[in-house]
Amino acid sequence: MSTVAAKNTVSPLERYKMAFESRWQGNDELTALRHAALEQFLSAGFPTQRDEAWKYTNLRRLESRSFTPAETSALDAHQPEWLATAGTRIVLVNGHCLPALSSQVAQPPGVTVLTFKQWIEHEPAAVAAYLKEQDQLTGNALEQLNLAFFEDGVVVNLADNTILDEPVYIVHQSTSSAAQRMSHPRIVVRAGRNARATIIEHYLGANDAEYFTNAVTRFDIAAGGAVKHFRVQQESPRAFHIGHVQTKLAKDARFSIHDIALGASLGRSGITALLEGTGAHAALFGLFAPMGNQHLDAHTRLDHIAAHTTSEEDYRGIAGGRARGVFNGKVIVRPDAQKIDARQSSRNLLLSPTAEIDTKPELEIYANDVKCSHGATTGQLDATALFYLRSRGLSESDARAALIRAFAESILATIDLEPVHAALEKQIDERFKLVNEAKA
Repeated sequence: MSTVAAKNTVSPLERYKMAFESRWQGNDELTALRHAALEQFLSAGFPTQRDEAWKYTNLRRLESRSFTPAETSALDAHQPEWLATAGTRIVLVNGHCLPALSSQVAQPPGVTVLTFKQWIEHEPAAVAAYLKEQDQLTGNALEQLNLAFFEDGVVVNLADNTILDEPVYIVHQSTSSAAQRMSHPRIVVRAGRNARATIIEHYLGANDAEYFTNAVTRFDIAAGGAVKHFRVQQESPRAFHIGHVQTKLAKDARFSIHDIALGASLGRSGITALLEGTGAHAALFGLFAPMGNQHLDAHTRLDHIAAHTTSEEDYRGIAGGRARGVFNGKVIVRPDAQKIDARQSSRNLLLSPTAEIDTKPELEIYANDVKCSHGATTGQLDATALFYLRSRGLSESDARAALIRAFAESILATIDLEPVHAALEKQIDERFKLVNEAKA
């Protein structure tokens, strides 16, 4: 039998096993964790639409690909798409840190920023212990795949009462390759008591590249701590992107995220916030805008474990062409979590008769003294508003672009970090100007 024929007879999951065995050897504790994670992934397999959480997202295209671990690749210079931010910039190319394009400024006392590879080199036992503890918190097969294959990432530690004035900007850059590559970056942020930080994650890729990004980001926020997270997904239009974000909030901790999804052929973000301490607050803001044949999925889970916790959530979707968007937001209130205030909103805009957005807000309430609300709407551009703008001299394409921008602005206006806000406004304007020019 030829090599090609033999390869074609190997199942998709078996290919991951073969890639793992060629990559990882040894009997240290971290390798043992990787092996266990791989076995869990192989046992569970890729999620299917029979799983309720994946009802609207089919991963058969992803599963059929033969992705292999990506190697690092040199970049000539700073890329024009990167944000112009002060502070620390760490560039991960194909999941590997590239020091030549990173710029770590001097950190205030109590702040440590290092790559995952550096942490493994200096404290392998501590890394294994941390990952083993975190592994107990998830049963997600794709997070297990990340644990099996991750090689690098970023670790941010903030001591008690530390304030990080400038953001940490993490660039996830994927490069073009003849082979189908996958990367599994892992980000860890641990904020001590009353610590403050802003983290930006920016995912980008070469337009002609087909690759798979499977990223995990974890936040541990101690009592009184506050973290802002900006997550901007602008992957290649041929890429597959799966992102997992999990946050644990202690007493009076604060967490906010802006989850922006514009890129990838198939993209999904899964965001979970565990409100474990009284007084904790989580705010989730999201905007996904699939065009053409894109499929973008946003899944959120706000778990009110402690009493006197609050959350707010506002997601907006815009879909055109034959694109499909998904929003599934679940709020859980545990039996002893009284005096909860949770608000959820999902609003969606369809720009063509062939576009589709599936929205599914959910409340699971097991306590009786709570204040929870949710709502969802899906519609088209307002014909009356469109007529009004055209009567004031705007062309049809400009009028449509103005209404789309106004719809997205409710999310963009909540972004208080100017470089992120300005870049996204430009992206949205260019995106829908092109869409409307195509219609004209």
